[in-house]
Amino acid sequence: METKEDVRDVLAFLRGLVSQPDGLIAIKLRDTNDIVVVERGEGVEGDLVAVRLLPPYGRRTVLGQLNGGRIRWQSPHMSLPIRNQPAACQVLGRVLSVIHPVSANVQPQAA
Repeated sequence: METKEDVRDVLAFLRGLVSQPDGLIAIKLRDTNDIVVVERGEGVEGDLVAVRLLPPYGRRTVLGQLNGGRIRWQSPHMSLPIRNQPAACQVLGRVLSVIHPVSANVQPQAA
């Protein structure tokens, strides 16, 4: 099981990597240990994007795919159309990578 320190170490390492190139950010998703590397910008049709939800929908970052001016959320319970409610969310950018930190208890396997 990952500890908060493990996740913080990975996030600090990634922030160091992406702090140099303009336009890249690393974000830890709430309620998971997943870390997402994002290229800032609006994204284009079909892109997996990171989206910051704004009140009244919360203050968290979620993932979704741009599809016809709307976001198809990875969580099926969400249904906010980006064009109809632009104040409800802010597209942070195109997702380059989703990183799932490896648990310290996992034994590496030989190739």
